[in-house]
Amino acid sequence: MFDKIWQDFHQQLLAFIIGKVGDKALAEDILQEVFIKVHKNIDAVNEIKQLNAWLYQICRHAIIDHYRSKKNDTGQNDDEIAKLVAVEESSADQVQLNTCIGILIADLPEQYRNILLASELEQEKQQSIAEKQQLSLTAVKSRIKRGRQQLKQKLQACCDFEFKENGPEAICKSQCGCST
Repeated sequence: MFDKIWQDFHQQLLAFIIGKVGDKALAEDILQEVFIKVHKNIDAVNEIKQLNAWLYQICRHAIIDHYRSKKNDTGQNDDEIAKLVAVEESSADQVQLNTCIGILIADLPEQYRNILLASELEQEKQQSIAEKQQLSLTAVKSRIKRGRQQLKQKLQACCDFEFKENGPEAICKSQCGCST
């Protein structure tokens, strides 16, 4: 069970944490703490109906704990720290959309999937990807573009989007298998 949770969620949780702390190495450390907490509470996983929301809640708390440990250095109070990791009212929608995106990326052909995961979720530089994959930079850019196009088509088939004042709102049609 733990391995499946890791496999299904670690990339999107890492991207979420990187977005909040802005440092990949620090985000990986926080993600490790998150999965230690998940491992300790693995028995509760069967009872948790909204696994995504539970995982993101653990992430938010781990990020807050990190900022609290650094509070003396930054001089921030708890309210300011909480605002740093605040999630808008549409967090459930965002979690659902992130789940769909993760499933859809996993469904892409391998040549696009691996490069998209590295560039978009792990925020790796394209030149570094090219070197690791033993491809030219042009080939990597081309595969990223094609992978994004295929992901966009799959996402549009899976979800309806409505653009509102505060940003896009997605309604999943559960055609990608992401419905809980």
